[in-house]
Amino acid sequence: MKNHRCVSRIWVNKRLWLCVLAALLRPGMAAGHDTWLVPQKFRMESGGQVRVRLVTSEAFPEGESAVVPTRIARFFLYTAAGREEISRYRVEGVDLVADVVVPSVPAVLVAETLPREFVLEPQVFNEYLREEELETIMAARARRGETNHPGRERYRKIAKTLLCAAGAAADPSGSHPPLSGVAQGLWLEIVPTRELCGIRVGEAVSFQVLFEGRPLGGVRLAAGYAGVTGHRYPVWLVTDADGKATVRLDRPGAWFVRTLHMIAANAAQQSDWESAFSTYTFEVLPAGENAAGTDASEDPTEAVRALLEMQVEAWNRGDLDGFMLGYWNSPALTFVGAQGITRGWVAVRDRFVLGYPDRRRMGRLTFSGLEMTVLHPSAVLVLGRWQLARETDNPGGVFTLVVRKLAEGWRIVHDHTSVLE
Repeated sequence: MKNHRCVSRIWVNKRLWLCVLAALLRPGMAAGHDTWLVPQKFRMESGGQVRVRLVTSEAFPEGESAVVPTRIARFFLYTAAGREEISRYRVEGVDLVADVVVPSVPAVLVAETLPREFVLEPQVFNEYLREEELETIMAARARRGETNHPGRERYRKIAKTLLCAAGAAADPSGSHPPLSGVAQGLWLEIVPTRELCGIRVGEAVSFQVLFEGRPLGGVRLAAGYAGVTGHRYPVWLVTDADGKATVRLDRPGAWFVRTLHMIAANAAQQSDWESAFSTYTFEVLPAGENAAGTDASEDPTEAVRALLEMQVEAWNRGDLDGFMLGYWNSPALTFVGAQGITRGWVAVRDRFVLGYPDRRRMGRLTFSGLEMTVLHPSAVLVLGRWQLARETDNPGGVFTLVVRKLAEGWRIVHDHTSVLE
């Protein structure tokens, strides 16, 4: 019989952990933490050496507990010349560390752990499934009559990072497939659909999730950046039928995307469920400008569409702060509605909190009928319709937005929203 362990990953209800606090101090506590490959630098010269950390924690990009070398299933570097195995890695403090010589860039570094099993008490496992929005697993447990049974899971960690040439610029031609997006034949992996080297603030990137080499639709894809902690992801998307979701990059620095997929384990395994946590890390550069004050390779309407998609996703997961990321964080922000004119980001946020205090009131948001007019390479006028689906009513209306490209990326600077009876 396996030991019952708990994973300190569920921030939604901290009280669940008080009864098992001691268990969190044992090895295996990081089962539900994300694991990332974090290079000392993302840009380098061909033939150079870079130190890379395999980081497991709740606070990107810092580490909390090291993966022991014997847990590594594979560790390799992929370049235009093919794969090269990495064998010299070691534990230093709370990280697994490797000093990697990179013969040519761009290059993708990949690490995967051997599967490991753990057991969670029923209430904790169910909360974990709810937090990850694994509805199909919750439904399957209910059909099996296992909702009140411990959760027995066999998991693995899969991490990728992208190393780029110093001074590299993004390839606007859309050449396919870019090296950064070449699938590596992993059980679960994330691949970008465009070259990420040289990607800049304000741009949008579609990522595809592959499960056993095939597109995986309907799975959650999260994204974040340095400072994100406790699974409070600022971006939380659902992949489409092709396994794709678009992430809006609104700040420079180190970023990650992550996904978790779980399936029923086969009869030969002691666990009931098999899963993988998969991540991809890369660097976003500050916004590059041309004579017009914008990135010449960017389509303003696609950038704004990605911004609005991000807002819808945040709203529908009950994340008002994530929704508010789409607005200009400035006292000069204006919002016009039934209550009149509201000025300033803080006041606009307070307005939303007052009107939509909980998930029931927020309902499920959709935008439709979007019409976009490019006023300038860094300014777009948007007309559209909004609709909320709630238990007791379905309010809706129309909106007019002015969206501008600022130093921090595309932001709504003016919002006029009306309700239609």
